[in-house]
Amino acid sequence: MPLLPGGYTGQPVITTSPWFADLARRAGLDAFRDTCGSLAKNYLVETVGSGAAVFDYNGDGLLDVFFVNGSTFQILDNPGLPRTCGRLFRNNGDGTFTDVTRDSGLVNDGWGMGVAVADYDNDGHADVFITNFGTNRLFHNNGNGTFTDVTQESGLQGGNWSTGCAWGDYDGDGRLDLYVARYVDFHRTQIPAPGANGYCLYRGVPVACGPRGLPGLTDFLYHNEGGGKFREVSREAGIRGTDNAYGFSVVWCDFDNDGWPDIYVANDSTPNFLFHNNGNGTFTEIGMASGCAVSGDGRPQSSMGIAVGDYDNDGWLDLLVTNFAEDYNTLYHNVGGQFDDVTYQAGLGTASYSQLGWGTGFIDFDRDGWLDLFVANGHIYPQANQAGNHYLQNNQLFRNLRNGRFALIPDAESGFTRALSSRGAAWGDLNNDGAVEIIVNNIGQSPFYYVPARSGSNWIRLKLTGAQANRDAVGARVSVTAGGVTQTNEIRSGESYISTCDLRLHFGLGQAQIEDRLEIRWPRGSVEVHERLAVNREHSFSQPADST
Repeated sequence: MPLLPGGYTGQPVITTSPWFADLARRAGLDAFRDTCGSLAKNYLVETVGSGAAVFDYNGDGLLDVFFVNGSTFQILDNPGLPRTCGRLFRNNGDGTFTDVTRDSGLVNDGWGMGVAVADYDNDGHADVFITNFGTNRLFHNNGNGTFTDVTQESGLQGGNWSTGCAWGDYDGDGRLDLYVARYVDFHRTQIPAPGANGYCLYRGVPVACGPRGLPGLTDFLYHNEGGGKFREVSREAGIRGTDNAYGFSVVWCDFDNDGWPDIYVANDSTPNFLFHNNGNGTFTEIGMASGCAVSGDGRPQSSMGIAVGDYDNDGWLDLLVTNFAEDYNTLYHNVGGQFDDVTYQAGLGTASYSQLGWGTGFIDFDRDGWLDLFVANGHIYPQANQAGNHYLQNNQLFRNLRNGRFALIPDAESGFTRALSSRGAAWGDLNNDGAVEIIVNNIGQSPFYYVPARSGSNWIRLKLTGAQANRDAVGARVSVTAGGVTQTNEIRSGESYISTCDLRLHFGLGQAQIEDRLEIRWPRGSVEVHERLAVNREHSFSQPADST
């Protein structure tokens, strides 16, 4: 049902403008194109695309934009050809961006996949980790607008084909650890040709083979040892069985509210993982037992992206997982740490069935205090057009109806009128005006830069700085009460589809003129409360130095 001014549901009204406008060209972001293999997409690695990140690389208080970039086998095979690389765009503060990639030194010239941004050494500057088809890269932020590649000395090289990545402090020592998902043990000469067997067909049409029928790879869990060094500890920490799956996106989140961050991994064509943090440096995989490994009818799905958010404001963080076409994106409702597939009850099943979903997030775009849902779509096979589907697909925006259900907003009203093959998506308040912008990386095309075209209701934004906790306060849980509604969220570094969003927390407040109560639960630390905070502004809080 359409919204009246202020974000309340009411009788249908005539909309005068869409919710979002794509301003990538005006902003200067259309200079980037995500290179991803050949036009035919004969190999799976050419189909999955890349992530994106929004973060403040130079400490000026403005979110900048980084697009991960892929490559081609032609480039990899010929050292004489120019290399592709990801692109860093500096936010100029006037709605435009400037490409500063070369000057910054943030040059990832491999076949890029995912990105996770956080201050891993607690020096006050945002560092960047990038997964690749090949060697992964860690870039240390020097604090002067430049980065240094410290991959070799850090021990984070990885290898073969890494995809999703995310930072989180699993043992509470104040240093951020790193989970890296990996996909297929890929060797081009050993991959069957399109159409060679049943794993190389889509609705009878020959397409790139896999992932079924191809060997998987183990995921990595790296413990931050301090001093810029990491140690791979997956086996001793209980991260096992991952070579039997094809990992994509990763997110850290305390799903059972016990104060320890768990790890959720979206796997393609195999059951998803939920690694429960035992609080002693080890994990137990409980995805099937907790109800979020497969669909409600027991089917492994082809999962791509992950959205985390308390969409019904009950204090438990829920999951939305995007999946392959001819299936539905799955909404898992969190009930005391157990999950129920409520996709069709929530009105999300039919609307996502023909789409192939990637980047996704719970975003309160109208700022009414109830999380809405964004999904980026695009098929992996150009041949989908011959098989009854579409390679280029529209992205989707779903309004939260505040009764456990969502409604798909028509393309003309959302502003998502251009169909492309979208992949990674990241969002944040890039203009520092209280509205959330969305960045989308598109295969072979310029990105989307969705900027709100309408004003919403009141809001509050929070920036937290840890002391005993990691400096970015990743893992901190915040509850905000205003207008009789209590919202809950956590700071995460790595989500959506292999991307990183604004580490500041943004809450819509509807018509509330004051925030009634703010509760911060610091990672492995104390709880502090603030009352009657002013709305429509950012509030910064630092963890007390003696917080325990």
